[in-house]
Parts: sequence; structure tokens; C-alpha cells
Amino acid sequence: MHVLRHKVMAVIFMMNLLMVTEAESHMMVAQHGTINMVNNGAFMVLSLPISAFNDIDDDINGHLSTVEFNSHRAEIITQILAKVKLTDKNGLRPLEGLMFSLGDDHHDADTATQLIVMGRFAIDVKTTDWTLSFDLFGQAAAEKVMSMSVKRKATNQQVAFELTPENHVQKVFSQ
Repeated sequence: MHVLRHKVMAVIFMMNLLMVTEAESHMMVAQHGTINMVNNGAFMVLSLPISAFNDIDDDINGHLSTVEFNSHRAEIITQILAKVKLTDKNGLRPLEGLMFSLGDDHHDADTATQLIVMGRFAIDVKTTDWTLSFDLFGQAAAEKVMSMSVKRKATNQQVAFELTPENHVQKVFSQ
């Protein structure tokens, strides 16, 4: 009985996790991102246009199908790691636990124009000077602006800014 109870709890946990991921993909506005700095992690969520990625839209229709999504996972990871960076005085902070899913298209459940990207940068809680570098802009005019919000729990700080291809680097909580 005890083993069965643990298995049921594990299944419930996994279902909740899947529902949260699905809900997150529907709730993030296109061209927006957040970073929440808590203890030694900077937890990031981004909504990125498909057109910002090279060579993943095989049929060149502006939408990413589940087939394209699944066949280009490695390319997506490589491009995110190369074009979304957080640095501090010690250099590049590692991006760990990278997860991504198709965003909500509202037209077709099997395609999307946005990717929802989640990950965690390992940071030093004592550091106060970070730089965010972002270079995943889409082709359309509306996809050339990324609105970001960064919060730091320890000091109750919050900053909002916009990134563009011309201004794709931003200092965060510098002193």
C-alpha cells in the first residue's frame, strides 16, 4: 500500500509539472522575458520568435511544427546557448536545465510561431554586477524588440528594459 501511494503521488506530481509547463507556454507574451535571481540561480523564461532561429523552419512557413521542433532540438539548444548569455566579473555564467516548448499559436495546436525557453543561470549570490547579452531577434519588425524584466529577491530590486539588434547588451544591477 505504501509503495502504491508513492507511485500515485509521483504520477500526480508529473501531471502537475506537465500542466505547469503547458500553462507557462500559454501565459508568456511574445517577445517578453523574465529573469528571477534567487539565491545562486537566475531563473529565465523567454518567448522567442521561430524566425530568430536559423535552419529550423524546414517548410519556411513561419510556423514550427512538432515534427520540425523535435528534429531540430540540438540546433535550438546550440543557438540559445550561443545567443543568450549572462556574465559577471568572473565571466560567463553557465545556463543549466535548458527546457523549451512550442508557444501557443491559437490557430493550430501542432504549430507555433514562438518558442518558450526556460533555464537557470548559475550565479554567485554575492555578485552585484551582471551583463545580459541577447541576440535572438526575429525577422518581423515586432520581433526585433525583446522586453525584459529582471528581479533580484535578495535586495528586492527590479529592472525592466528593452533589447534590440542595435542594443542587445544590458547591464543589470551594476554598482
